[in-house]
Amino acid sequence: MSSESPESVDDSTKVQATAEWDPLQAVRMHLPGAETFVGIMDPEPNLFLNDFSLVDAQQEHLSLSQDLEAALPASNPIHYLHDDLANGNGMNALLSSRVNFDLSELGEDEQVNRRDKMWARLHELSPHTQIQAVLGNAEVIRHHSHSDEEVPGSNPDRWDTTSVQLEQPLTNMYFQRDQQFVTQNGVVLCSMKEDTRKPEVDIARASWEALDGDEFDVDIVADMSQVREHDVTEHVPERDDIQETEVLVEGGDFYPAGEFSLLGVSAKIPEGEAYPKHDIAEDDTEYVHRTTYAAGHRLLMDDAFGSEEVGLVRAPFEAAQAHKDDDNGEVEMDIMHLDTWFNFVDDDLVVAHKELVENTTLDVYARTHGGEKPYTLERPDVNFGEYLREKGFEIVDVYDYVDPSHPDTDMALKAITNFLTVGPRKILPVRFSDDDDGVMKQFIDGIQEDYDVTVIPDGEGRKIINLRAGYGAIHCMTTPLRRTPE
Repeated sequence: MSSESPESVDDSTKVQATAEWDPLQAVRMHLPGAETFVGIMDPEPNLFLNDFSLVDAQQEHLSLSQDLEAALPASNPIHYLHDDLANGNGMNALLSSRVNFDLSELGEDEQVNRRDKMWARLHELSPHTQIQAVLGNAEVIRHHSHSDEEVPGSNPDRWDTTSVQLEQPLTNMYFQRDQQFVTQNGVVLCSMKEDTRKPEVDIARASWEALDGDEFDVDIVADMSQVREHDVTEHVPERDDIQETEVLVEGGDFYPAGEFSLLGVSAKIPEGEAYPKHDIAEDDTEYVHRTTYAAGHRLLMDDAFGSEEVGLVRAPFEAAQAHKDDDNGEVEMDIMHLDTWFNFVDDDLVVAHKELVENTTLDVYARTHGGEKPYTLERPDVNFGEYLREKGFEIVDVYDYVDPSHPDTDMALKAITNFLTVGPRKILPVRFSDDDDGVMKQFIDGIQEDYDVTVIPDGEGRKIINLRAGYGAIHCMTTPLRRTPE
């Protein structure tokens, strides 16, 4: 079966992505703000590697936006989350549901008057200021002054003080890949694994509803946040090794690839194996990283993908566990999503941790074309590397371009495949320094020289340090609005 991209629908406004190497025409991003500050103060519960500078992170993000603005051909290629919400009248409902004013210390008449003024002011603020309040789940608390002193002609509000409380803010919202993903058929809303990220899907839903209009035709083909359970064995009896798990899916696990699609799903655990540090018992048959097999199969039954084949790629937990040379308990973060160890460059070239690719499998589902179900399991437990070679892909091993003795090697391996492909053999990767001996330089130079790949900007990639504290890199920070053949 060819890996060439199918014809896109005859609708130049449809939100869709046909293949990861097809030209990117428009992309959505979110400039991190005050909501991210809480993650800087307390990194671990917010899924960050460590603390970082918010100001420097914002500068990095703006530079990244400028790179894409210059690289993409459309007149308005960069869509910011706050602008889409504001322009499509989606912001007001979020302000009402996620921002509150506590004026309980004021008198009853004062409360009504002040609340009306404060709400009116909130709705007049810039969209990015508003989205920070929304994502921060902000409560503004007015503390009444008990001073008896009165100054004729002064505003009595000047004597009060204010507190602002951010209640479990959505610190990871600048990783715009995970709350949703875009297929050939349309938009899939995800169901996040971590509690701290689950409400992000509500913001994503509002943003797509707001975007739907003259410029873009948005079709939400599945909302997995509304699905509580799915029994795989009811549809695929031969997959009786799939446990009853939550229906979880995150966008970093998905790639469109022309006539086929890939979705990373839970790891397959051999019978009798146990990993106590990861809460994997001997009777467990799968280990959930971020996306469950059940969610992948449910999306097949919902016909959400649109491609002729769909491969459910098992997370390479055992291979990653064996390869890890330190016991830091973070193996699941190293292979958190498919895009943390695999990516497409063109219709015949991928970059990957080759050892992981060669030591995991996928289940290949084929479209039935009028059958009782949209897809049926055609080939179970296919070696992932063999499948890619069948499709005509050469696998570039990241270890060919990373010096294992470099002090930043571990950091590089977490980000090296998380580049953004903006067109055939044209990528935007991350780098960590301007030095000639930087850990990413060998990869950036080598991929250009050995495989005729264009690296933007300026053949060097984008220097990102602070934004990387949240694990993800450039692929994680973007979601395509439209990616189709020229």
